[in-house]
Amino acid sequence: MPGLDAYLLVFGRVSGLFLSAPVFSSRQLPVMVRVLLTAALALMLARMVHIPQGAELANSGLFIMALAGEVLIGYAIGFVAYFIFAAVQLAGQLVDMQMGFGIVNVINPESGATSPLVGSLFYLVALLVYLGLNGHHQLLMAVYDSYRFIPVLGVDLAGGFARLLVDLGAFMFVAAVKIAAPVVAAVFVADVALGFMARSVPQMNVFLVGIPLKILAGLVMLLLTMPVFVWVLQVYFDRFFSYLDQALMALAR
Repeated sequence: MPGLDAYLLVFGRVSGLFLSAPVFSSRQLPVMVRVLLTAALALMLARMVHIPQGAELANSGLFIMALAGEVLIGYAIGFVAYFIFAAVQLAGQLVDMQMGFGIVNVINPESGATSPLVGSLFYLVALLVYLGLNGHHQLLMAVYDSYRFIPVLGVDLAGGFARLLVDLGAFMFVAAVKIAAPVVAAVFVADVALGFMARSVPQMNVFLVGIPLKILAGLVMLLLTMPVFVWVLQVYFDRFFSYLDQALMALAR
Protein backbone atom coordinates (compact mmCIF):
# COMPACT_ATOMS: atom_id res chain seq x y z
CA MET A 1 0.00 0.00 0.00
CA PRO A 2 1.46 3.38 -0.91
CA GLY A 3 2.37 5.68 1.91
CA LEU A 4 -0.27 8.23 0.92
CA ASP A 5 -3.05 5.66 1.24
CA ALA A 6 -1.85 4.63 4.70
CA TYR A 7 -1.69 8.27 5.75
CA LEU A 8 -5.23 8.93 4.51
CA LEU A 9 -6.55 5.98 6.51
CA VAL A 10 -4.88 7.25 9.68
CA PHE A 11 -6.11 10.77 8.90
CA GLY A 12 -9.67 9.42 8.64
CA ARG A 13 -9.54 7.83 12.11
CA VAL A 14 -8.08 10.96 13.72
CA SER A 15 -10.54 13.25 11.92
CA GLY A 16 -13.44 11.19 13.28
CA LEU A 17 -12.17 11.91 16.78
CA PHE A 18 -12.03 15.64 16.04
CA LEU A 19 -15.66 15.55 14.89
CA SER A 20 -17.15 14.23 18.13
CA ALA A 21 -14.72 14.41 21.07
CA PRO A 22 -15.06 17.16 23.70
CA VAL A 23 -12.47 19.96 23.36
CA PHE A 24 -11.28 18.65 19.97
CA SER A 25 -14.65 19.32 18.34
CA SER A 26 -15.10 22.69 20.05
CA ARG A 27 -16.41 25.53 17.91
CA GLN A 28 -13.93 27.76 19.73
CA LEU A 29 -11.17 26.11 17.71
CA PRO A 30 -11.06 27.49 14.15
CA VAL A 31 -11.64 24.93 11.43
CA MET A 32 -8.19 25.54 9.94
CA VAL A 33 -6.55 24.88 13.32
CA ARG A 34 -8.48 21.63 13.72
CA VAL A 35 -7.51 20.49 10.24
CA LEU A 36 -3.84 21.26 10.84
CA LEU A 37 -3.90 19.47 14.22
CA THR A 38 -5.58 16.47 12.61
CA ALA A 39 -3.02 16.38 9.82
CA ALA A 40 -0.09 16.67 12.25
CA LEU A 41 -1.41 13.96 14.59
CA ALA A 42 -2.16 11.69 11.64
CA LEU A 43 1.39 12.17 10.35
CA MET A 44 2.84 11.15 13.71
CA LEU A 45 0.52 8.17 14.04
CA ALA A 46 1.23 7.00 10.50
CA ARG A 47 4.89 6.61 11.48
CA MET A 48 4.05 4.72 14.68
CA VAL A 49 1.21 2.34 13.78
CA HIS A 50 1.31 -0.59 11.40
CA ILE A 51 -1.01 -0.51 8.41
CA PRO A 52 -1.01 -3.98 6.81
CA GLN A 53 -0.15 -4.01 3.14
CA GLY A 54 -2.22 -6.01 0.70
CA ALA A 55 -4.07 -5.98 -2.57
CA GLU A 56 -7.49 -5.93 -0.90
CA LEU A 57 -7.43 -2.12 -0.77
CA ALA A 58 -6.22 -1.65 -4.31
CA ASN A 59 -9.83 -1.30 -5.40
CA SER A 60 -11.03 2.29 -5.00
CA GLY A 61 -14.43 1.19 -3.70
CA LEU A 62 -12.89 -0.88 -0.92
CA PHE A 63 -10.56 1.98 -0.07
CA ILE A 64 -13.49 4.39 0.30
CA MET A 65 -15.25 1.84 2.53
CA ALA A 66 -12.10 1.47 4.62
CA LEU A 67 -11.77 5.25 4.93
CA ALA A 68 -15.40 5.57 6.03
CA GLY A 69 -14.83 2.83 8.59
CA GLU A 70 -11.78 4.64 9.94
CA VAL A 71 -13.77 7.87 10.36
CA LEU A 72 -16.49 5.91 12.13
CA ILE A 73 -14.00 4.37 14.57
CA GLY A 74 -12.57 7.77 15.54
CA TYR A 75 -16.06 9.25 15.83
CA ALA A 76 -17.18 6.39 18.09
CA ILE A 77 -14.21 6.91 20.42
CA GLY A 78 -15.02 10.61 20.84
CA PHE A 79 -18.75 9.89 21.11
CA VAL A 80 -18.17 7.71 24.18
CA ALA A 81 -16.57 10.70 25.95
CA TYR A 82 -19.52 12.92 25.05
CA PHE A 83 -21.97 10.81 27.09
CA ILE A 84 -20.61 12.10 30.40
CA PHE A 85 -20.92 15.71 29.29
CA ALA A 86 -24.45 14.98 28.08
CA ALA A 87 -25.26 13.60 31.55
CA VAL A 88 -23.90 16.76 33.16
CA GLN A 89 -25.97 19.00 30.90
CA LEU A 90 -29.09 16.91 31.52
CA ALA A 91 -28.54 17.24 35.28
CA GLY A 92 -28.22 21.01 34.90
CA GLN A 93 -31.46 21.10 32.92
CA LEU A 94 -33.27 19.20 35.70
CA VAL A 95 -31.93 21.65 38.27
CA ASP A 96 -32.91 24.66 36.15
CA MET A 97 -36.47 23.43 35.75
CA GLN A 98 -36.88 22.98 39.50
CA MET A 99 -35.30 26.31 40.42
CA GLY A 100 -37.30 28.31 37.89
CA PHE A 101 -34.47 28.92 35.42
CA GLY A 102 -36.08 26.79 32.73
CA ILE A 103 -36.65 29.75 30.41
CA VAL A 104 -33.14 31.16 30.92
CA ASN A 105 -30.67 29.89 28.32
CA VAL A 106 -27.11 30.87 27.51
CA ILE A 107 -24.82 30.03 24.61
CA ASN A 108 -22.66 26.97 25.16
CA PRO A 109 -19.16 27.98 23.98
CA GLU A 110 -18.28 24.39 23.02
CA SER A 111 -21.23 23.54 20.78
CA GLY A 112 -22.54 27.01 19.96
CA ALA A 113 -26.08 25.95 20.92
CA THR A 114 -28.24 27.28 23.73
CA SER A 115 -28.14 25.40 27.03
CA PRO A 116 -29.60 25.92 30.53
CA LEU A 117 -27.92 28.29 32.96
CA VAL A 118 -26.92 25.75 35.62
CA GLY A 119 -26.28 23.22 32.86
CA SER A 120 -23.65 25.52 31.38
CA LEU A 121 -22.03 25.88 34.82
CA PHE A 122 -21.97 22.11 35.26
CA TYR A 123 -20.57 21.68 31.77
CA LEU A 124 -17.70 24.13 32.33
CA VAL A 125 -16.81 22.53 35.67
CA ALA A 126 -16.88 19.10 34.04
CA LEU A 127 -14.66 20.38 31.24
CA LEU A 128 -12.09 21.66 33.75
CA VAL A 129 -12.09 18.33 35.60
CA TYR A 130 -11.82 16.48 32.27
CA LEU A 131 -8.78 18.51 31.25
CA GLY A 132 -7.28 18.22 34.73
CA LEU A 133 -7.49 14.41 34.51
CA ASN A 134 -5.91 14.48 31.03
CA GLY A 135 -9.03 13.06 29.44
CA HIS A 136 -8.04 14.51 26.06
CA HIS A 137 -4.74 12.63 26.29
CA GLN A 138 -6.65 9.43 27.04
CA LEU A 139 -8.65 9.90 23.84
CA LEU A 140 -5.48 10.28 21.80
CA MET A 141 -4.05 7.16 23.43
CA ALA A 142 -7.31 5.35 22.65
CA VAL A 143 -6.89 6.18 18.96
CA TYR A 144 -3.33 4.86 19.07
CA ASP A 145 -4.34 1.70 20.96
CA SER A 146 -7.27 1.13 18.61
CA TYR A 147 -4.87 -0.10 15.93
CA ARG A 148 -3.97 -3.05 18.14
CA PHE A 149 -7.61 -4.17 18.32
CA ILE A 150 -9.23 -2.75 15.19
CA PRO A 151 -7.12 -3.04 12.03
CA VAL A 152 -8.11 -1.50 8.72
CA LEU A 153 -11.40 -3.04 7.53
CA GLY A 154 -11.73 -4.62 10.97
CA VAL A 155 -14.60 -2.57 12.41
CA ASP A 156 -17.71 -4.46 13.56
CA LEU A 157 -20.96 -2.70 14.45
CA ALA A 158 -23.12 -5.82 14.52
CA GLY A 159 -23.90 -6.29 18.19
CA GLY A 160 -21.29 -5.37 20.77
CA PHE A 161 -21.12 -1.65 20.10
CA ALA A 162 -24.90 -1.24 19.93
CA ARG A 163 -25.19 -2.89 23.35
CA LEU A 164 -22.51 -0.55 24.69
CA LEU A 165 -24.45 2.48 23.44
CA VAL A 166 -27.54 1.25 25.30
CA ASP A 167 -25.49 0.86 28.49
CA LEU A 168 -24.02 4.34 28.04
CA GLY A 169 -27.47 5.83 27.53
CA ALA A 170 -28.71 4.22 30.75
CA PHE A 171 -25.59 5.42 32.56
CA MET A 172 -26.18 8.95 31.26
CA PHE A 173 -29.71 9.19 32.68
CA VAL A 174 -28.80 7.60 36.01
CA ALA A 175 -25.77 9.87 36.41
CA ALA A 176 -27.86 12.96 35.58
CA VAL A 177 -30.45 12.10 38.23
CA LYS A 178 -27.74 11.45 40.84
CA ILE A 179 -25.97 14.74 40.10
CA ALA A 180 -29.19 16.77 40.24
CA ALA A 181 -30.65 14.95 43.26
CA PRO A 182 -29.31 17.22 46.08
CA VAL A 183 -30.53 20.47 44.51
CA VAL A 184 -33.83 18.96 43.40
CA ALA A 185 -34.38 17.63 46.94
CA ALA A 186 -33.65 21.06 48.46
CA VAL A 187 -36.12 22.74 46.11
CA PHE A 188 -38.71 20.06 46.92
CA VAL A 189 -38.31 20.76 50.64
CA ALA A 190 -38.80 24.46 49.88
CA ASP A 191 -42.01 23.59 47.98
CA VAL A 192 -43.29 21.56 50.91
CA ALA A 193 -42.51 24.44 53.30
CA LEU A 194 -44.36 26.84 51.03
CA GLY A 195 -47.35 24.50 51.03
CA PHE A 196 -47.50 24.52 54.83
CA MET A 197 -47.11 28.31 54.87
CA ALA A 198 -49.95 28.71 52.39
CA ARG A 199 -52.28 26.63 54.57
CA SER A 200 -51.27 28.34 57.82
CA VAL A 201 -51.15 31.92 56.44
CA PRO A 202 -53.74 32.05 53.60
CA GLN A 203 -53.37 35.80 53.09
CA MET A 204 -49.68 35.46 52.15
CA ASN A 205 -48.83 35.61 48.45
CA VAL A 206 -47.12 32.23 48.06
CA PHE A 207 -46.11 32.81 44.43
CA LEU A 208 -44.35 36.07 45.30
CA VAL A 209 -42.39 34.45 48.11
CA GLY A 210 -41.97 31.02 46.54
CA ILE A 211 -39.87 31.90 43.49
CA PRO A 212 -37.04 33.66 45.39
CA LEU A 213 -37.16 31.01 48.12
CA LYS A 214 -36.73 28.17 45.63
CA ILE A 215 -33.88 29.99 43.91
CA LEU A 216 -32.19 30.66 47.25
CA ALA A 217 -32.57 27.04 48.38
CA GLY A 218 -31.20 25.76 45.08
CA LEU A 219 -28.22 28.11 45.04
CA VAL A 220 -27.30 27.35 48.66
CA MET A 221 -27.43 23.61 48.04
CA LEU A 222 -25.51 24.08 44.79
CA LEU A 223 -22.69 25.86 46.62
CA LEU A 224 -22.62 23.29 49.41
CA THR A 225 -22.49 20.31 47.07
CA MET A 226 -20.02 21.71 44.53
CA PRO A 227 -16.99 19.91 46.09
CA VAL A 228 -18.99 16.68 46.05
CA PHE A 229 -19.93 17.36 42.43
CA VAL A 230 -16.25 17.66 41.47
CA TRP A 231 -15.48 14.40 43.27
CA VAL A 232 -18.37 12.64 41.51
CA LEU A 233 -17.06 13.89 38.17
CA GLN A 234 -13.67 12.37 38.91
CA VAL A 235 -15.34 9.03 39.64
CA TYR A 236 -17.38 9.20 36.44
CA PHE A 237 -14.37 10.12 34.31
CA ASP A 238 -12.44 7.17 35.74
CA ARG A 239 -15.38 5.03 34.68
CA PHE A 240 -15.28 6.69 31.26
CA PHE A 241 -11.73 5.44 30.76
CA SER A 242 -12.97 1.88 31.25
CA TYR A 243 -15.79 2.54 28.77
CA LEU A 244 -13.16 3.53 26.22
CA ASP A 245 -11.56 0.11 26.51
CA GLN A 246 -14.97 -1.54 26.18
CA ALA A 247 -15.69 0.53 23.07
CA LEU A 248 -12.47 -0.60 21.42
CA MET A 249 -13.22 -4.24 22.20
CA ALA A 250 -16.81 -3.85 20.99
CA LEU A 251 -15.75 -2.35 17.67
CA ALA A 252 -13.21 -5.12 17.00
CA ARG A 253 -14.22 -8.24 15.15
